[in-house]
Amino acid sequence: MESIFSITLMVAILGGGVIFCMFIIALIMGGASGESLATSASKVVMPYFIRLASIAVLSGLISFYTKGKHTLSLNEEE
Repeated sequence: MESIFSITLMVAILGGGVIFCMFIIALIMGGASGESLATSASKVVMPYFIRLASIAVLSGLISFYTKGKHTLSLNEEE
């Protein structure tokens, strides 16, 4: 489960970088073609990366709760 978390989280983060680059290119291009690229980035590409991030969060939560070990807890290990 941790490998699913790691892979999907990395792809989602890299996807955010791809979306950022698409918006920067759209700003540089300008005009109708820039508008088309920016619209495509937000309406076509971005939802896939949002879904991947949701899968990453869900798999991470499942992993934390099935192991019974929470890395951000205040309990001291003995």
